[in-house]
Amino acid sequence: MANRWIVTALGQDRPGIVAGVAQVLYRLGCNLEDSAMTRLEGEFAIMLIFSAKPSQTEPVLRRAFAALEQRLKLAVHLKRLTKAETASPKSRGQSYMISVYGADRPGIVYRVSAALAKRRVNINDVHTHRSHGRGPSLYLLLLEVEAPGTLPPKTLEAQLKRIAKQLGVQVNLRPSDTSVL
Repeated sequence: MANRWIVTALGQDRPGIVAGVAQVLYRLGCNLEDSAMTRLEGEFAIMLIFSAKPSQTEPVLRRAFAALEQRLKLAVHLKRLTKAETASPKSRGQSYMISVYGADRPGIVYRVSAALAKRRVNINDVHTHRSHGRGPSLYLLLLEVEAPGTLPPKTLEAQLKRIAKQLGVQVNLRPSDTSVL
């Protein structure tokens, strides 16, 4: 049975980071299973799950990433996943996409995420973007969430609209079709 690992790699954005990480895994005979990779301003971040043969122990994996870490000046972290951590998450109910848009100000992510947590809404994915230009900065928050089946969409939407009004931003909640993948 294969072991499953999660690796994170962070460093200054430049061509070759994805290829370098993928090459290390390929040369070891590992299989890249799930990932999130993105540029945040001038930095690039990778978080991915891969499976490896039992012979690919932590010291073997660390040595394999060491040259890449040095060459691209990356901070690499490896963690072996336990059986419980590798179990596919069960759906918690209805999936939604939430967008929040308005003038940038402290507290947008906190206030929205705290309200979701209070209603037992699980956040699966978060993207934020702040515009840089003339005039005031604008902020965009996109969330992919799963709400308990017992939480009516109108109740969730009303809570989000109250917070949006307090923050002076716009919010949109819409059902999400997660069966695409």
